[in-house]
Parts: sequence; C-alpha cells; structure tokens
Amino acid sequence: MAQDKELAVGGFAQGDLYNASRPGYPDDAITHFVRTFNLDERSHVLDLGAGTGIFTRQLLAHVGRVSAVEPSASMRTTFAQETPGVAVLDGSDESIPLADHEVIAVFAAQAFHWFDPSRALPEIHRVLAPGGGLGLIWNERDTDVEWIRELNHAMLWDLNFPYDASLDYGAIVAAGPFRDVRSSKFHHSQLLTHDQVLQRTLTTSYITLMDEEPRRHLSSEVLRTLAKLPDPVEMPYVTTTYVAFAIDS
Repeated sequence: MAQDKELAVGGFAQGDLYNASRPGYPDDAITHFVRTFNLDERSHVLDLGAGTGIFTRQLLAHVGRVSAVEPSASMRTTFAQETPGVAVLDGSDESIPLADHEVIAVFAAQAFHWFDPSRALPEIHRVLAPGGGLGLIWNERDTDVEWIRELNHAMLWDLNFPYDASLDYGAIVAAGPFRDVRSSKFHHSQLLTHDQVLQRTLTTSYITLMDEEPRRHLSSEVLRTLAKLPDPVEMPYVTTTYVAFAIDS
C-alpha cells in the first residue's frame, strides 16, 4: 500500500498553498475521536504526518499536548508558522522520534495511505501507551455529487489518483498489532470561490509534480468545469475515520 516516496514527500513541497486551501475536518469526527479514546486535558497525543497542522490545531482544544511529526520540510515550515506553541519534529511513519509508550493516541489525517503498514503499524504501536488508540481520518470529495465527478475527471483523478479511497484500511490496521477496528463516515462542506477550488486542486500531490504546460492545461479544464457553477460554491466531502486500540505486548 505504501506509495512512491517522491510523490509522498516531493508532492507536498508547497506548504503555504496546501494550508490555505485544504479543508479542516468535521467537528463530529473530532468528537468521535475524543469520546472513543477518552481524551482530556491530561492526554498527550501524536499527529503523524501532520502536514501544515490543520488537524493538529483542531485537536488542541481537546487534549493537553499534541506532538507532531512530518517528513516534508515545506510542510514543517508552514506548520511552525501557523501552529505556535506546538513543536513539529522531522520524522516519518517508519521512524517516530518519540519514546516508547509516550502517547495515549496516534492520529494520521490524510496521511495513512502514504505509510508502509508493515513498518508503520509496529512503530505506531511502540510509541503508544498500553491499550492506546489509533485514529485515521480522510476527507474525500463527495462523488455522489455530479459536479464533483466532473471535477475529478478534469483534474485527471481517475487516471492519476495517488491512493484508492475505497480500500478497506480497517483490514490493514487489523493485520497489525491492533484490535477493535471500527469505521465511521461523516459529511461536511467547504465554501470556496472558483479560484480557491483551483488552488485546492493544485495542491494534489501528482499535480504539484507535473510540468508547467500539462498543469496549465489541467487548470483550464478545472475552470471550465467550474464556470457553470455558483461562485463561491459548496464543495462537499465525505469524511471516513477508523479507530483501533493497541494490543498489549
């Protein structure tokens, strides 16, 4: 399941653009994590593959401490600018710079599909306290909506998608040292101008690595799709979560 490392790291070399255009996560999904893992002001948790800190900042209101780990230097720079008071560490799913059993929960927001589960799950288990929790979350554009399907076609998602959103990540987690894996879905939306939708599109990993001319052509196709829609427009998302608990060693 692990993806090409150039795409995983090089595809996210524009942290400021990513931070400005990517959505947050629905409040009810955050509440679901908090209740499932019994998080409170005493809890120390890890945001693994923290990016620019979008998910980290949503966690801060619910826990006492968030540690953040991110392999992309550009993402870490933006994270530090946007998330004062939280240190972001250089590390990865295979090498987490935390001590054994240091956190009560590990989260991966829009990131687990880049991990190598055979290496990442034991490493995540290592830093978790006994019985600690693992939470995964993804925002996906809602393809039940016609214009979203057209947008995906315009941005060549059907040809270049960097991961399979339909994959059962629960089965992958359950194959590691984790138990009681459960999945839930939530819905939310983001109000964006057409230009913001385009900027959101341009943060997609494979698009950031395109040469200038193909990227310009893709941008034109995206704007053509948007031209018949209100400006601004509601971009709908389906948010998928997985929760699991560490099996005691």
